[in-house]
Amino acid sequence: MSESVTPPASRRRRRRVPRPAVLVPVLSMAALVAIDLVVPRSVHLGPLLAVAPALTAASAGPGTTAGVGVLAVALQFLLGVARSETETPNTAVQVAAVAVISLALVLYSRARSRRESELARVRAMAEATNDVLLRPPPARLGPLRIGCEYRAAGEVAQIGGDFYAVVRTREGTRLLIGDVRGKGLDALDDTALLLGAFRSASHLDLSLPGLAAHLDAALEWSNAQKGAGEDFATALLVDVPDAGEDIMLLSCGHPPPYVLRADGPEPLEAARPAPPLGLGVLDPDAWTVERYAFRPGETLLLYTDGVIEARDGEGAFYPLAQRLALIGGREEDRLARRVVDDVVRHTDDRLADDAALLCAYRAPG
Repeated sequence: MSESVTPPASRRRRRRVPRPAVLVPVLSMAALVAIDLVVPRSVHLGPLLAVAPALTAASAGPGTTAGVGVLAVALQFLLGVARSETETPNTAVQVAAVAVISLALVLYSRARSRRESELARVRAMAEATNDVLLRPPPARLGPLRIGCEYRAAGEVAQIGGDFYAVVRTREGTRLLIGDVRGKGLDALDDTALLLGAFRSASHLDLSLPGLAAHLDAALEWSNAQKGAGEDFATALLVDVPDAGEDIMLLSCGHPPPYVLRADGPEPLEAARPAPPLGLGVLDPDAWTVERYAFRPGETLLLYTDGVIEARDGEGAFYPLAQRLALIGGREEDRLARRVVDDVVRHTDDRLADDAALLCAYRAPG
C-alpha cells in the first residue's frame, strides 16, 4: 500500500479566516442598509448587497461565503419590508438576484478552496520527494561547514532537475551540483540516477575524470533505455582535500563557482570545460581537472543557472557577483538561503526556473 504524503501538523491545521474577510463585508452591508433607508424611495441600493459575498469569496471559504450570502439575502428582504414593498415584483426580483449571485459565489469559493488544497498536496509531495533525493548534507564534514538551499519555480512546487550532493572521500570532501535538462518525471528519473551513481561511487576511489565518465555513462545508458538521445545534465565536480589549500574542479558545461575571498568574490572559470553529462564523451582528454586556491576562512559557492538567469521586471539578469560582494562570505550556514532569498526578491517572487545553491566554508585551523 502506498503511503500518502501528509503535510506537517502546522500545515494541517484548519485555515483561520482573517477577520477582515468577514468584518469588511458585514460593515459594508450595514452601511448600504443605513444609506438605503435614508435616500429617496426611488433609489434602490439593496442589489449592491451582493458585493459583500463577492468580497468574502475572494479570501474566505465556502462556509463563510454562504453565511455572508444568507445575511445579504435576508437584509435585501428586510429592506423590502421597511419600504412596504414586499408584495411588489421588484422586491422579489432583487431578493432572487442577490440569492443567485451569492450561490454562484459559494460555488466559486468551493472550487477555489479545492484548488488550494490540491496545490498544498502537490507542494507537500514535491517537498517530500526533494527531501529524499536532495537530503541535506551534514552541517560539517572535515574542515568544511556545508550549507545548501533549493527553491522551486512556479506556483506549484514542481520537481525540477536541479541537484546537489556531498560525500566524504579518503582524502577529503567531494561536492556535486548539476542541472538535468527538462522537468517533471523524466528529469526526476535522471536526477535520481545521477545522485545514486554519485553516492554509490564514493567508495570506489575514482578520480574526478573517472567519476565524470561514470556519470556520463550512467546517463547515456538511461537515454538508451528510454529511447531518448537528447537528455543531458550540466554538472560541476569539486574535490576539497582536508590537507592543503587547493581544490580540484571539473566542469561539465556548468556555470563557474565562486570563491568568496577577503577582497571579494572570484569566479573559477574553467579553461577547458567538458561537454554536459549524457552526451557520450569519447575523448579522455575532455575530462580536464583544474586546480584553484581555497584557503581557510573562504567560502566556495556552487549554484545552478536558475540563479544567474533569474530576471527582474525589466529583464535584467540577477547580478550574482555584485550581490555576493554585498552579502559577503561569512561562515554561517545560512549563506545559501540569503542568496536564494535575494534572487527571489530580484524576480519579485516570480522565479522562472528552479534555483539551487551549495556552499562550503573552510574553517580556519
